[in-house]
Amino acid sequence: MPLITPVGRKRWRVRVLLISIGGALWLGVILHLFPFYWTLITSLKSPYECYRFPPTWWPEKINPIGYTILFQGYIWSIMDYSLTVYIKNSFIITGGIMAIQIPVCALVAYALSKLHRPRWNRILFLYLIGPMLVPQAISLIPLFLLLHHFPFATRHIPNIPFTSIPFPSISFINTYWAVILPSCYSAFNVLLFKGFFDGIPDELINAARLDGASELGIFGRIILPLSKPVFAVVSYFTFSAAYNSFFLPLIMLREEKFPLPVLMQKIQSIIFSYAKPTTDTSHNLAYIGIGQNALMAIAIIQSIPVFIMFIIFREQLMKGIKLRGFK
Repeated sequence: MPLITPVGRKRWRVRVLLISIGGALWLGVILHLFPFYWTLITSLKSPYECYRFPPTWWPEKINPIGYTILFQGYIWSIMDYSLTVYIKNSFIITGGIMAIQIPVCALVAYALSKLHRPRWNRILFLYLIGPMLVPQAISLIPLFLLLHHFPFATRHIPNIPFTSIPFPSISFINTYWAVILPSCYSAFNVLLFKGFFDGIPDELINAARLDGASELGIFGRIILPLSKPVFAVVSYFTFSAAYNSFFLPLIMLREEKFPLPVLMQKIQSIIFSYAKPTTDTSHNLAYIGIGQNALMAIAIIQSIPVFIMFIIFREQLMKGIKLRGFK
């Protein structure tokens, strides 16, 4: 049912109001799409055209040098490895985080929602969402030490009592697990799952228990089919966060395992290193323009998987807006 009936829309004041609201919404859409448009055309400009003033709103001649540099970046000393290595790293990290984080958060939320008694439920709920209150920067040093000397979050590995032999330890630094393991749990996703699971009637679960179904069977045969919207929302959020992760990979990994966001930061640093006044201004502008082309091209390439994920989950995402956790 429309908010304003067709009869009411014939009044000129209502028409002016609707036109004003529509214009404001379209202006917001244009402002949101403009950065993507500017990124796209900049990636297709020539190196010198990138810094022309006044700027051009469309490439005078389409030049895909930015994309060529990404796949042959070692020629220009922009990348130590080919682009496929960084793409592979991004997908390995993202896939590992999604494969572990989503089932863990879903099972934790199911236990909080349907298994524990109300008293312990509240205590465990406050404990499990507590990580949302702790900034990542505070736990960064203990996390680095823990992953470097697992399972000891110390600077040096302690010795076995009465001996000079250190305890056995494992170092996850410069491995994909250094980024995947700290992301195995998300308090925000637990909050989303629990908000949805609370709306599932307990009668369905109790009836399945009377029929002899196990808790995992109930979760797989009843909870999962009814929870497609929340799984779509959590999957999209988890993919976006893992795919765009920058801080942990920058600290925990080395060049051969960097994902795409860290590569973008490296290209930016190269651009700034050439953005200094020297006698050879044309040489600097050429390198700055090439770096700018590559930076915009990798931004376009990096946004493609996120866009594909949105297309895949768009129907469920629209339903997920009505989740109880978002009300």
